[in-house]
Amino acid sequence: SFFSSSPPPPEPLTPFQDFLYLGGEFLSSVIFGRKDSYPQSRADLLPIPTGHDFLIFLYCSVACFAFSWGVRGLVVEPFARRILPVPTKKKVEKFAQASMEMIMYALFFYFGYKVYLPQPWVWPSSMWWAGFPELHHDMDPDYKFFYILYAGRYAAGYVSVWCEHKRKDFVEMQVHHSVTVVLVLASYSSSYNRVGGAVMFLLDCADPPLHVAKQFKYMSTDKKDWPQFMADRWFEIFAVCFIISRNFLYPYCCWSALIESKRHLTPGLDWRICNALLQVLLVLQFYWTSLIFIAVYKQMKNGGIEDIRSDDEDEEEQE
Repeated sequence: SFFSSSPPPPEPLTPFQDFLYLGGEFLSSVIFGRKDSYPQSRADLLPIPTGHDFLIFLYCSVACFAFSWGVRGLVVEPFARRILPVPTKKKVEKFAQASMEMIMYALFFYFGYKVYLPQPWVWPSSMWWAGFPELHHDMDPDYKFFYILYAGRYAAGYVSVWCEHKRKDFVEMQVHHSVTVVLVLASYSSSYNRVGGAVMFLLDCADPPLHVAKQFKYMSTDKKDWPQFMADRWFEIFAVCFIISRNFLYPYCCWSALIESKRHLTPGLDWRICNALLQVLLVLQFYWTSLIFIAVYKQMKNGGIEDIRSDDEDEEEQE
C-alpha cells in the first residue's frame, strides 16, 4: 500500500542484466574481497532463473573470446614483435597463443583460489557428497558465476583452436575442450558442483608454467642462451605440477565421483554421464603425461626442451 514501510520487491533481471550484475559482483569479490553485505545482495534475493543459466553461459563464452583475442591483438602481438629476436609471422602467432593461454590459465587458477578454496566443503572429499542433493542446489553467487564462466571459457577456447595454427594434438585439444564444456554444464545442472570445483581447480594449476616455458622457448635463438635455460627450468616446474595434479590428485577426484559418491546418492543417468566424461579427461591426462616424458627425453638428448605439441620449426620456416 501507499503507507507501507516495506520496499517493493525488486523487478526480475533479464539474462544480460544477470550476467552484468553477477559478473561485476564476482570481479569485485576476487579483486577486493567478499563484501559483508553481499549475502543480502540482489543476486541472492533473486536467484538466477533456470532459463537464464544457459544464456549467461553464452554471454560468458563471448566475453572470454573477446577478451582473449582483444588483448592478444592490441597488446600481446605488438609486444611479441618487439621482444622476439626473429619476429616471423608464425613465431609471433605462437608467442601470442602461449601468452594468452598463460594469462587465461593463471586468471582462472586465481579465480578458483579466491572463490573455490574458501568454500566450507572443500575437504575432506566426503563433504563433496554429504547432504546430496538438498544442500547442493543453493550455490554461493560468486561460485555459481565462476562455474558458468569456466564453461564459457572452454567454449571460447574450442572456437579459438580453430582460429590458431594447427598443432599436433589438435584433435585431442578439441576433445578436451568439448568434453570439459559438457562436463561442467552437466555437473552444474546435476548439482555435482562440489567435486566439479575440485576438478576445475586441479586442472588449471600446471598450465601457466608450461606456457611461460613456451614463451622463453620462442625467444631463444640458441640451445645455450638464457631464454632456453629459463624455458628448461619452467618446463621442469610444469612437469612436476602436471604429474602431481593430473596423475595423482585428479584420479582421486575420479575415484571420489565413481566410488565415494555412492555412499551418499543413488547413481542415475546424469551420474553415469559425468563419470564417463571424467574418465575421458583422465585418458587425455595420461596421454599428455606421455608427451612430457618424450619431451624430457629429448631435453636430455638434445640439450633443450621442444614444444612437441606444435608444428616443427623446419615446417614453419618453409611456409
